[in-house]
Amino acid sequence: MQFSTATCRTSSLPACDMTRKIVVRAIRDVVGITIGCFVYALSFALFVIPHDLAPGGVSGLAIIVNHFFKVVPIGATIIILNTPLFLLSLKRLGKAFLWRSVYATIVSSLLIDAIVPYTHGFHVDMLLSAVYAGVVMGIGIGIIFRFFASTGGTDLLAQMLSERVGLSFGTTLLIIDTVIIAFSGIAFRSVTIPLYSIVSLYISAKAIDLVQEGISFSKAAWVVSNQPEAIAGKVMVELDRGVTKFTAAGGFTGERKEVVFCVVPQSQISHLKQIVHEVDPDAFVAIMDVTETLGLGFKELGTR
Repeated sequence: MQFSTATCRTSSLPACDMTRKIVVRAIRDVVGITIGCFVYALSFALFVIPHDLAPGGVSGLAIIVNHFFKVVPIGATIIILNTPLFLLSLKRLGKAFLWRSVYATIVSSLLIDAIVPYTHGFHVDMLLSAVYAGVVMGIGIGIIFRFFASTGGTDLLAQMLSERVGLSFGTTLLIIDTVIIAFSGIAFRSVTIPLYSIVSLYISAKAIDLVQEGISFSKAAWVVSNQPEAIAGKVMVELDRGVTKFTAAGGFTGERKEVVFCVVPQSQISHLKQIVHEVDPDAFVAIMDVTETLGLGFKELGTR
């Protein structure tokens, strides 16, 4: 043991650092997935279960099953329904992603059953419940996704069925979720429950995107001009931003021009437009939102 420690301190420093980084990353991922599971479970206990919302997926199916079989808790039902899906997806999923997803599914399901007894008497208007269920659920799933895991569910089923039926993954998933939501209306003999479930499902999808991609605080600008060097120079000097230049050809005239591309914070977009206008009033400018910017001058690459 003393020999290996000495070796670690001398000749194997890079290997030790690599091992330490792997351990730290693994601990960080487990903590992150657990936090996401707690948020996800909280959305179910506070907003979904009290109103029997069934926002698609295996979790929505579990709520329907629990309506007929009260003996089995919802969390346990989610685990039972997900088990065959994970087994069928063993060859499709990488080992790391599979085990992370199994962990996320088990932890989130157990947390749902653990939290539910403490939320009795907590009732919110059904519309507010649908909205907040979507927001909180989406945040939880988004956090889990950011740490390279999932909660299983109909995503796995859609992947398998899409190849067999010849439909795209998105279309197959939409059909499965629609069937589950429609069945919830039949099970609970209600028209409002599936309608509110659709609201919750839509909002959760948007919340997942928000957590995954972040809020847009940057803008990307494409500038087609006869004065590319002057525009690029002023952007680099006055805005302190890097630029990339492309050579393009007009589709109608065939004329070759330089295209200047740059990404700037939202606060600098007015200054950028002013620069372009001063240098070349006849320039063509296209500005679009950037959901996430990684690299020099922005968020560090690898940041989650």
